[in-house]
Amino acid sequence: MRFTKVCARLMLLMLIGVPASGSGGTAAHVHRILLEEAEAPRFVGGVVVLSYEPTRPVRYVAALFEHEDFAVHHVFQRNPNGILVLTVDPPRDVHRLRYRIVVDGLTMPDPNNPDRVRSASDDFLSVFDLPARPRPRPDGPRILDDGRVEFTYRGLPGQSVFLSASFSNWNPFLHGMQEVESGLYQTTVRVRGGTHFYQFLVNNQRITDPANPLPDYTRDGRRVSRLDHPGVSIVNARR
Repeated sequence: MRFTKVCARLMLLMLIGVPASGSGGTAAHVHRILLEEAEAPRFVGGVVVLSYEPTRPVRYVAALFEHEDFAVHHVFQRNPNGILVLTVDPPRDVHRLRYRIVVDGLTMPDPNNPDRVRSASDDFLSVFDLPARPRPRPDGPRILDDGRVEFTYRGLPGQSVFLSASFSNWNPFLHGMQEVESGLYQTTVRVRGGTHFYQFLVNNQRITDPANPLPDYTRDGRRVSRLDHPGVSIVNARR
């Protein structure tokens, strides 16, 4: 019986496919596909795996995180066993996840996570302490030899990602970013020398560049990422 079950799982993985990268890589992908019951948050393959098993039919389950000001809804997806699963790759400067989940409009702590703290608004947040993680290779803007700038964003596969920037009058759909490999999005734009500001539009949610250590703010107080371009002449002089 056990051998038959293992074979069935292997066949399932072959049919679904295992990504080479993105979404936390192979280990997290396999874990979320094979999960048979909801469990406490787990750190797998460099990402956090959250799960939820409803006791009644539900149509919408999402997680909201404090480091994003609870503004972005990360929607759970149902795996082949009927378990709702979410993989999250927090920024490297976040060492403790503080979050809540939303089930069909009802906000609550994660019922599978016993670790909770009281928030400033006197409700409870779920918490998950992240292990030390090695810093990935920098994926921030890369100025090419001809002065163009290559922008890169790492996220989940199949997302809609655009570059919105001050050098394009913040047009949200002018520079679409192509998924060059699973979960890796890029676009290359010609930019003049000077200081510029930009954001990524990920599934219609504006975010700063997680790989850019130069955050800044616009005049209206919006948090953005900064790009300091030395100009084509200086770039050519360095060659």
